[in-house]
Amino acid sequence: MVCLQELDVGRSRTGKVHQAEALARLLTMDFHFFPAIRLATEEYGDAILSRHPLKVVRAGELPRLPGTLEPRGALWVEIGGSTRPWQIINTHLGLGRAERRAQGLAIAGWIEAARAHGPVVFCGDLNSRSGSRVHQLLGTGLTEVQLATYGKHRHTFATWGRWICLDYIYVSPEVRVLDAEVVSTPLAKTASDHYPLVAKLGLKRPALVPSTNL
Repeated sequence: MVCLQELDVGRSRTGKVHQAEALARLLTMDFHFFPAIRLATEEYGDAILSRHPLKVVRAGELPRLPGTLEPRGALWVEIGGSTRPWQIINTHLGLGRAERRAQGLAIAGWIEAARAHGPVVFCGDLNSRSGSRVHQLLGTGLTEVQLATYGKHRHTFATWGRWICLDYIYVSPEVRVLDAEVVSTPLAKTASDHYPLVAKLGLKRPALVPSTNL
């Protein structure tokens, strides 16, 4: 499963390519793209790719305050391929502090609703430091994959000089974090101004209920 932000569709600057569709085709994956921005024939937004069938549960714009630079959106899909479907949420929050807080509060509602339907993975460029108000709004019980792996966050921005961690993957209590890595290869530096954050996840085994002799 791959969560991507800042994808172009039909834009001159990227050769009018549908980037999400092109990547999904190369990786032999299913995908869904949600455009946070639509302008004539051009679109810009976020996508989720998966080798397993995915179903869109919700896709929509996040709160936008007056004076903000651009609209932001979020995408929630359900991915099958196992005995228990996974709920995946992907987003890209705004640059302003008040804007991010409003958007974080909205996303918290999405996460709460998703947790009623199975294990949750929440991914995104949150444009905020770890421990900030945005992260606190996401809800209790979530685990961030870098903290689970290293006990700290390695920087994901920027590829021309690491400054800060802006990109995160949170998981619900049913999910076990097996590993996490910030990929800083030469190719990653060429592909984006953010380093990719990769996590290996699995489902926790349910606790065994002691038998009772009657």
